[in-house]
Amino acid sequence: MRLLSLFSILFLFVTKPLLLAQDVDSVDKKLDSISDVSQKIEFLNEWTGKNYRKLPTEALFYAEKTIKLADQSENYSGAGNALIRVALIHFRKEEFSNSINLFNNALEKFKISKDSFGMNNTYLNRGIVYRNMSKYHLAIVDLFACMQYYEKHNNTLHLSLACNSIGVVYKNLKKYDLALEYYFKAEKLYKKNNKVSSFYSSNNNIGNIYSLQKKHKEALEFYKRNLEILKAKPNKYKQAQTYHNIGTCFWEMGQNTLALNYLNQSLELKEEIGNKNLIITSLNSISASNYKLNNFDQALKYSKRAFHLGKEVGNIEYQKTSTKELFKIFTHLNKADSAIHYFYIHKQLRDSILKNETLKQVAEIQTKYESEKKENQIVLLEKESNTRMMQRNWLITLLVLLLAFAIFLVRSYYINKKTNRLLRIQKTRIEWHKSVLDKKNVELLESNNTKNRLFQIISHDLRSPLASVYNLSQLIKIFIQQKKYDLLDESSKDMEECVNSVLNLTDNLLSWSLNQSGKLPYNPVIISLKPLLRTNIKTFSSVAKQKSIHLQLVLENEIFVFADRQMLDTVIRNLINNSLKFTLPGGIIAIGAKQGDGFIEIWVKDSGIGISEDQIPKLFEIDSSKTHLGTKGEKGNGLGLVLCKQFIEQNKGKIWVESAIDKGTTFRFTVPCGENTEEIGAVLSSNSSKN
Repeated sequence: MRLLSLFSILFLFVTKPLLLAQDVDSVDKKLDSISDVSQKIEFLNEWTGKNYRKLPTEALFYAEKTIKLADQSENYSGAGNALIRVALIHFRKEEFSNSINLFNNALEKFKISKDSFGMNNTYLNRGIVYRNMSKYHLAIVDLFACMQYYEKHNNTLHLSLACNSIGVVYKNLKKYDLALEYYFKAEKLYKKNNKVSSFYSSNNNIGNIYSLQKKHKEALEFYKRNLEILKAKPNKYKQAQTYHNIGTCFWEMGQNTLALNYLNQSLELKEEIGNKNLIITSLNSISASNYKLNNFDQALKYSKRAFHLGKEVGNIEYQKTSTKELFKIFTHLNKADSAIHYFYIHKQLRDSILKNETLKQVAEIQTKYESEKKENQIVLLEKESNTRMMQRNWLITLLVLLLAFAIFLVRSYYINKKTNRLLRIQKTRIEWHKSVLDKKNVELLESNNTKNRLFQIISHDLRSPLASVYNLSQLIKIFIQQKKYDLLDESSKDMEECVNSVLNLTDNLLSWSLNQSGKLPYNPVIISLKPLLRTNIKTFSSVAKQKSIHLQLVLENEIFVFADRQMLDTVIRNLINNSLKFTLPGGIIAIGAKQGDGFIEIWVKDSGIGISEDQIPKLFEIDSSKTHLGTKGEKGNGLGLVLCKQFIEQNKGKIWVESAIDKGTTFRFTVPCGENTEEIGAVLSSNSSKN
């Protein structure tokens, strides 16, 4: 059996080159049998058009031969078509600049022969190359030009290609409604031409746009059509991608069980294909679905596998994504050591990426410096050459010597003037680079100081409650041994308070670090405020009960806001927690909201110990030296308020505080009104441009 397999492999290695050689020989024999030059050009263009993908070297040889024959016989259309073949070969090698130059040459040939179809075929292909170069403004010009021509001449086959390409351009420009319009035009044309091979791509394109628009039900319809297509003509890669797309839609819709079903099917197919990069994307999606279903052990399993595969393929971005998920999972599992371990790995990976980018910038600056240095050397060499030439002229005659000397003086003056100007420009550039580096150093110093302050907060405010938990656990052992069961209840409440303090600090640190790195997603939606406030009041009801504090919701009418749900929830949670710390037993904390002109003002008011006037300006700053004790000795570091300020400003609002000693404190903040469609549109446009 092994001998047969080896023979089969050898047979393929031997027969494939032979078949290719026979194919090329048949081309030469066919050419020898054709006497008419125009027919030769037509035959060669037809052959290279069919074979430029699988036989690029041979196709390039015959295309260049076609160009010579066409130029000799002044067959400009034939030369233009051959140039298109050569341009497509360079395009497949991602040599885009060469490809564009060749298309431009082809266009000139077609203009000479007044071949309108050839010109518009060139526009179509050149537009696709411009699209791949991200030169969308040039791509749109070419694609609309050929689309109008195809519409006028009822060329539905090429028109469908033009419409699909325009749809891709608008998708890349994030103009999704326009992309859909042209994708649907292309789909209609595919059906009219009964072009079954394009149905899968058409459904996939439309489904992707609907997914980007958060219209997941509509996207599901088109992805499921592809499942029907793949039943008739199976393809593991396309099937795996379709299952992944369907699973992602269900995940976005909150139907995590269904999402897991399709994502697991996608993973099975990708493992059969063996592409590790594809497997990693499925593992991350399955982990996210399990996390949503509170299956933390399963989420941990898939995230760990994704992390190890990312290390195998050497992709730092994949590793960074996986460590972020692992940190989040271990945080929810209350495994602080593991969470901090992956947090540091995530930070190292992020710093590594930043370092690589910095090295790349330094290399570019050095290259630029070497280039300018060479230019200066060329200028000096030219100056030396001119001086020698003048010295030779002095030896001819006195008149020539005097004339040359005069020319030398004038030329030297202008050269020195030019050199001085170049030196001034160079000095200005150096000073500018120095100012940029100084600015970077200041930013790095500020970042380092912030990092040090955060580490001090972590070491102080994280260690204290953990030490308390340890001490309470020792006391519990003693109470059990001494059978003092009446003291266990109070100790367990103290332990619960310490653990809540650690979890709150950890959540705030995670949110702050993600927000600083720009990795915290900002997804504003319309939110009903009353259920959100009720949920947060319910969350803190047990803590309030322990301190005999009354939590009150002052909100009668239903109010809608337009904000990121996770950020808004974090802000309200921190403000209520802050009020509980600094309100005496028997006090009141009221949470309410009122509608303004285009915004909603939300407030958290307590009857606590209040804040002095000199402390208020520093409330929203990170400062490890300020530690305020609550009414029961609770420690606060101010990180939660810093986080509140950042989140509110990110949601197009502002936050402020009103307080006086022994008279209580009121925190107020604003967010856009959910019923203001103009505000929503502006935020969505801003969000799209950032993405």
